[in-house]
Amino acid sequence: MRRSRHNNALQVHDDWPIKKVLTLSDVDITHPFLTLPRQPVETYILVHLTQLERDHLLNREQVAINAQDDDTGDVYIMKLKWRGSYYNLIGKWGRIVRSKGLDVGKEIKIRWFNGCLHFSVPQQVLSVPPLQIIPAAVVQHDQWPIRKVLTLSDVDTNHPFLPLARRSVEDHILVHWTPQQRELLRSEEQVNLNARDVDTGEIYVMKLRWRGNYYNLIGKWGKIIRSKGLGVGKEIKIRWANGCLHFSVPYEQQTAIPATIPVIQQQQQLQHQHQLHHHQQQQEQQHDEWPIKKVLTLSDVDTNHPFLTLPGKSIEDHILLYWALQAREQLRNELQINVNARDYDTGDSFLMKLKCRGSYYSLIGKWGQIIRGKGLQVGQEIRVRWDNGYLVFSVPQ
Repeated sequence: MRRSRHNNALQVHDDWPIKKVLTLSDVDITHPFLTLPRQPVETYILVHLTQLERDHLLNREQVAINAQDDDTGDVYIMKLKWRGSYYNLIGKWGRIVRSKGLDVGKEIKIRWFNGCLHFSVPQQVLSVPPLQIIPAAVVQHDQWPIRKVLTLSDVDTNHPFLPLARRSVEDHILVHWTPQQRELLRSEEQVNLNARDVDTGEIYVMKLRWRGNYYNLIGKWGKIIRSKGLGVGKEIKIRWANGCLHFSVPYEQQTAIPATIPVIQQQQQLQHQHQLHHHQQQQEQQHDEWPIKKVLTLSDVDTNHPFLTLPGKSIEDHILLYWALQAREQLRNELQINVNARDYDTGDSFLMKLKCRGSYYSLIGKWGQIIRGKGLQVGQEIRVRWDNGYLVFSVPQ
C-alpha cells in the first residue's frame, strides 16, 4: 500500500483532493474525532465504497475503513460516521493526534487509493523572516475576527438564537477558554458566558450551545434583537476579550438633509432615492435569476434515500424571505412544510416537502422520481429560486 506514494509521485498536485486546516475540536484528545465536510467526502471517498456501506452511512450508522498515515506508513482501522452536513473520522484519531503532535492550524491532506483512506500532515518548514516593524493599524484591522451578516432566522424573535460558524468560534473564542470550560461545553453542550454590547455598554448573561458544525448564542438574544432593532442584512461583529464575549452592530450613519431645503423638496429627494434603490434591486434580481446553485453530491442522487440538501442561509435569504409569517412559523414549529415545486426544464409540477435540519434544509417527497426522470448524476448543477408560490428548479443539460 505504501508503494502508492512512489507510483503517483508525478501526480502530487492532484493527489490530495481533500485538504483541511485543523481546528480546536479536531485536536481535542478528550473527544477525539476529525470532522470532514460532506461534499468532498461524498465526491472523493464514498464513490469508492459499496452500495451496502453507503446505505449504512445514510442510516446514521458507521463503516469501518482502513486508514494509512503516508508520512509514517502506519495503518489503522478507523470508522467513518455520517453527521448530516459533515462526516466524522473516529477510532484511532486520538492516538494519531498524540503521536503526530497535531495542533490547530496544521493542514491534513486526504485521498482514497487502493481500498484505503490515505492521509498526510506534512511537517511545516519554518523560515525566519527578516525583522520588520509592523504598523499598529494592522492590529486594529483584525479587532473583530468574527463577522456575520444577519439572516431571517437570526432576527426571528419567536425562536431567538444566533448561529455562529464552528471554526470561527473555535479559532477566536474557545481558544481563550480553559480546558475545563471546553470540556464542559463538549459534555453538557452549552455553557454560560458574559456578553457585552460594545455599542451600549450593556452586559448580558447568555449561553453558548454546541450544535455540531456550528454554535448557537442564546439567552437574551431576543431582547437584543428588539432593543437594537436588528434586521436582515445588518452585520454583527464579535470578539473575545477579558473573559467576555463582545459584540457590536454599528448603526448606519444617515446623511442629514440641510435644513434650508423645503420639506416638499426633502420628500421628493427621499422618494427619488427610494425609486433608485428599488430599480437597483430589480436589476440585481434580473441579473441573478437563480440565486441558489449547487453541485449535486452522492447523497443528492441516491434513489434509496432520496433528498436534496440545500444550505440554510440560501433558503432563508432567497425562499423563506417571500413566505408569509404563518408559513415560516409552521416550518419552524413542525420542522417541515408542503411546497409546490416546478421543474423549469420540463414544466412538470410536484407536491413536495421542505424539512428544516438545523444548518441546512432537505427537499423530499418526489425527489427520487425527479432523480430518475432527469437522470441526475454527481457533478451536475441544480439551480433553485422562488417564483409565484413555487419552488422552481432547473438542471441544465
